[in-house]
Amino acid sequence: MSDASHTWVFGATWLLLTVSIFLIPLLPALRELYSRSDAAALEIDHLDNGRTDYAALRMLDQLPLLEEMPRSEQWQRDDRGQIVIPRGQTRLEARTMQSVVLGFRAQVKALVSNETVELQANSMVLHVLHAQNIHCLGPVHLARLSSAARNIVLSPGSRFQRMSAACIFTWPLKRSLGFPLDSLGEGMPLTALQQRHYGDLHIPAGTMVQGGLVVTGNLWIEDMAVVTGHVKVHGNVTLATGACVKGALFALGDIHTLGSNYIEGPLCAGKHLQLGPNSQIGSKQVPCSVSAWSIALLASVRVYGSMSAVRSGQVVL
Repeated sequence: MSDASHTWVFGATWLLLTVSIFLIPLLPALRELYSRSDAAALEIDHLDNGRTDYAALRMLDQLPLLEEMPRSEQWQRDDRGQIVIPRGQTRLEARTMQSVVLGFRAQVKALVSNETVELQANSMVLHVLHAQNIHCLGPVHLARLSSAARNIVLSPGSRFQRMSAACIFTWPLKRSLGFPLDSLGEGMPLTALQQRHYGDLHIPAGTMVQGGLVVTGNLWIEDMAVVTGHVKVHGNVTLATGACVKGALFALGDIHTLGSNYIEGPLCAGKHLQLGPNSQIGSKQVPCSVSAWSIALLASVRVYGSMSAVRSGQVVL
C-alpha cells in the first residue's frame, strides 16, 4: 500500500473518531427524537384568570347541591327561612342556590352560594368560600380563599388570608370618603419617571406633591397632604389623618394609615400593613389590590378589589 493510501486511511480514521466524539453528547437528544418520553404540555385552564374566585368556579360543577342532601332536611331554619348549617359538618363541601347561615362555631370545608352567606360568631370555612355577598356577624375565620361578587362585610375579630369582592367593608358601615376624589388630580402611568429622595422624607401638612417619589428611607405624609403619583419606599410609611396618595404605594417595611386616608392603589407592604379608621383603598371606578405579610384593619375601612395577607389578616377593635 502506498504512502498516499496510508495518509488517506489515517485522515479518514481521525475524522470518524472526531465526529463520533462530538456526537456522544447528542445521543440523549437523538434518542428522545426517535423515542419520545417527555410529558406532554399542560392544557391551559381558561377559567384561571388569576382571581381569588378561580378555585370556587373550578370546583363548582363537582360540588353536591346542599338542598338535595338528606341531612339538610334536619337542619333548622331562621326566621327568614334560610338554612342554618350546624356544628359537626367539618367535611361538608357543597353549593347552594339559596342564602345560608353558618351557625355558631360551625365549620365547613368549602361552600359556594348564588346568594348571601352569613357567618355567625366563631364559625369557620376551611378552604373555599364564594357567594354573592358574605356577611360576618361576629368574629369568624374566613376561608383561605374567600370571594364575593358584590360585598364582603367584616366584623371585629374576623380573620382572613386572601379575599376579593367589588367592595370589602369593616364594621361599622359608613359612606365612602366625603371629599371628591377628582380634586386630587389625575393619576400617572407606572412607567413615568419618579423623583428620588435619599434618606427619610417628611411631607408637611397640607402640601400637594405632583409626581411620583422614590424614598430610600422612611416616609411621613402629614395631615391632609396629597401625593399625586406612585410612591416607592425602602423603609416604613406613615400617613397621618386625611393624607392621600393618588397612585400606587409600595414599601419594603410597614405601612400605617392613621385614619380618613385615601390610596388609589395598588398597595403593598413588605411587612405589616395597618389601615386606620375610615380609610379607603381604591374606588368603584379604579379597583385595586392590597397585599402585605400581615394586615390589620380598623373600623369603617373600605377596600375596592382584593386583599392578600401572607401570614394573617385581622379586623381589630
